[in-house]
Amino acid sequence: MTFRTVGAPVVRAVDPFIAGLEIVGHLLCEGQEAQAVARDPDSGRVFALEVYRPDLVALDALAPSVEALRRMVAAVAELEGLRGRFADLAGHTGVEPVKEALRRLVAVFRAEEWGPDGWGPAGGPERWPHELPTLWRIMAVIKPMALIASPGRGLRLDLPARVLENVFRVRGLVRVAPENLPAALTHEPTRRFLSEVGLPADARLFSADGAGEPLRTVLEHREEFLRDPGLAHLHDAIGRTPPPPGADHLFVIGGMGGYDLEALLDGRTGAIYHAPYTCEELTPLNADVSTLAFTLWMYAMEQGLRDPYDLTGGDFYHQLADTMVATLAAVDPVACLPSTGADDFRFWPEVFHDAAGGVL
Repeated sequence: MTFRTVGAPVVRAVDPFIAGLEIVGHLLCEGQEAQAVARDPDSGRVFALEVYRPDLVALDALAPSVEALRRMVAAVAELEGLRGRFADLAGHTGVEPVKEALRRLVAVFRAEEWGPDGWGPAGGPERWPHELPTLWRIMAVIKPMALIASPGRGLRLDLPARVLENVFRVRGLVRVAPENLPAALTHEPTRRFLSEVGLPADARLFSADGAGEPLRTVLEHREEFLRDPGLAHLHDAIGRTPPPPGADHLFVIGGMGGYDLEALLDGRTGAIYHAPYTCEELTPLNADVSTLAFTLWMYAMEQGLRDPYDLTGGDFYHQLADTMVATLAAVDPVACLPSTGADDFRFWPEVFHDAAGGVL
C-alpha cells in the first residue's frame, strides 16, 4: 500500500463539504496515481477522493488525520518486513501466525482516534464493517496471508496439506497416486507434492486435470484433443501448430477457468506455465506447484472473507487487486514478473485486476 504526498490545491465540486477539501497526496495503484488523498482542514479527517465530474464524486473515509495515515502505512510496512511490532513473527508460519498478524494489524488501526464526527458524506465508523474503512480491512485481511507457509526444500513453499484441506476439504483436492506419476516427471519435490498435498479440483480460476488419473503430456493431450469430435472446429489450429520444445516433459495439470488456457508443468524443473489450447506459447504462471496452490488458497480465502469484511466496498477494487498481487509476489516473484509486451499475459496480476469481470 503506497501513499504519496503532494501539494494542496482545493478540490472544486458541487457538494460544499467536498469543495472545501485539500488534496495532500495520492494513493498509488499499479504504480500509477489513483484516488486523491484529501484532507478536511476543519476536522483534519482524511479521505480517498475520486472526482469523475462535479456531480459524480466517490468519497471514502481513509484516516483520522494525515499523521494517523502515515502511522498506519508504516504499520503495514512493518508487517511486510516482519519488523517492529511484527518482528517476533519472523520464522513462524501457519494459520495461527496469520491470525495473529491480522489481530495485531487491526489493533494498530483501531488505536487511532477515529471518532464519530467530521466524516461528512463518507459516513463515520458506525457505517464501517469491523469499525475500519475499506482500505485497512483489505490490508488486515490479505497481507498476513504471506505467513501461511515456510520456505520449502526443493519447492518455494512448504505448504502443509491441512492448509488446503481447511479450505477445499479433502475431497476437493486432486492427488495423484505415486504409481500414476509418469517417469518423465523427474522433479522429485513436485512428485511428492502432487501425491501428498495435491491441487484443488475446482478453485474457480483453476481446475485440476484428470481427477487423480495419470498425468498426460502435451503430446498426449493434443492427440486426445484431435480425437474428440466435439472439438473438430479446432482441430485445424492444433494440426498447424507445432508442439513446444520439450513437449514430452510438459504435463497438463489443469485448466485456468474461463480463460481457455491450460496449466502446464515442466517435469524436469517443476516450473508452471500457462498456454493456449494449442500449447505453443508458454508463459510463466507460478514458480512451482507449491506457489500455485498458495495462490489458489489465497484467492479462496479472499472470496470467503470478501462479504464479511466488505473487501470490495467503496472505490478500492484495484487496491484490493494490488494487495493480492503484492502478497503473492512476496512468496512467488515469478507469478508477478512484469509483462514484457502486449502478448505477454501475466495471468494472476491481469486477472486479479479484472474489475469488469468481478474476479475479486
